[in-house]
Amino acid sequence: MMTGTSLDGLDASLVELRGRGLTIAARLVAEASRRFPPSLAADLRSAAAGEPRPAAWFASLARRFGELHADVAEALAKRAGPIDLVVAHGQTVAHAPPDSWQLLNPFPIAARLGTAVAWDLRQADLSAGGEGAPITPLSDWILFRDRSRQPATRIILNLGGFANATLLPAAGTLDAVRGFDCCACNQLLDALARRRLRRPFDRDGRTASRGRVEVRTLEVLRRRLAAQGRRAAGGGRSLGHRDSPESWLGVLDPLRPADALATAVEAVADAIASAITRGAGRSSRPASILVAGGGARHRGLVAAIARHAGCPVLTLDRLGIPGEAREAVAMAVLGAVALDGVDLTLPQVTRRRGGRMAGGILPAAIGVSGIAPHAPARPLAHSSSR
Repeated sequence: MMTGTSLDGLDASLVELRGRGLTIAARLVAEASRRFPPSLAADLRSAAAGEPRPAAWFASLARRFGELHADVAEALAKRAGPIDLVVAHGQTVAHAPPDSWQLLNPFPIAARLGTAVAWDLRQADLSAGGEGAPITPLSDWILFRDRSRQPATRIILNLGGFANATLLPAAGTLDAVRGFDCCACNQLLDALARRRLRRPFDRDGRTASRGRVEVRTLEVLRRRLAAQGRRAAGGGRSLGHRDSPESWLGVLDPLRPADALATAVEAVADAIASAITRGAGRSSRPASILVAGGGARHRGLVAAIARHAGCPVLTLDRLGIPGEAREAVAMAVLGAVALDGVDLTLPQVTRRRGGRMAGGILPAAIGVSGIAPHAPARPLAHSSSR
């Protein structure tokens, strides 16, 4: 179960997993998405913006958010019978390593489903000196690596609130995998849609498609986005709410709404392509970019990335996982391999120094006195099928 920095809703995937550790194989059984109720979305946005609130307000928000997860998980569980494990990422409301907060009260999920819950997957990496992000490169390697030995790199590109990329060298081992944040993506485009269109986002990029790029404003945005990418690459730093581009929107105010959106899309696409080219290096030619996340539905953005990157940009659906489900499926894979003793994060990606990289695991049995001090009823870490 996964929510992103776009703060639009919760994605959940029901996944059958077979095998152990790095040899695990995943099959997507079903998926579901739930838009946030307006009051919950507003409160999550307030928390992410750092607005001061009483402690009781945060406690209530975390519980309500957990109950939403429990509702969605329970509905999916009815399609498959007993669930062995729920992995819930939580909502990132602060990310400034070594501090990061994936807000979620996981107890409503465990209580409702009576099963183990893994959550707060980033903290162990942060405690070992890492950035805690990107967190999906290990699952990308397990799910999407090219085993054909073609001499090119496959790139998995997530177009979320911030764009991030996983580079999977052909037939490469796990230590050859690279991952990095690129720049703001939907954080900029959605904030602009809210400001100029009074809508949460520009559906499929329709308004942007009617606009014209204003060159001088494009250069301003391009420089700012490129600086974000260089900070992320040069310092091994992950991007988060401290990098929010909303303060930049004023430079677009003189433009018509369609022109403002078209200009922002062009700047984001150029910055993403530049980050990918820089990350891949001259010796690793990308064969294709496979996009996932909410921005994958923005036709103009996808086309502009392909134009700037000079290689095909395809949807992740071609590899059997819908782009909208990619991060939720990744959570399932990461939770399962953690139970098998595999570190969740890659040191060359997050810059961590060591340590055990599992997330928090709640046992299945919960009584009136709290969590029972024993392992889940089903021996997940030793089973060959989940």
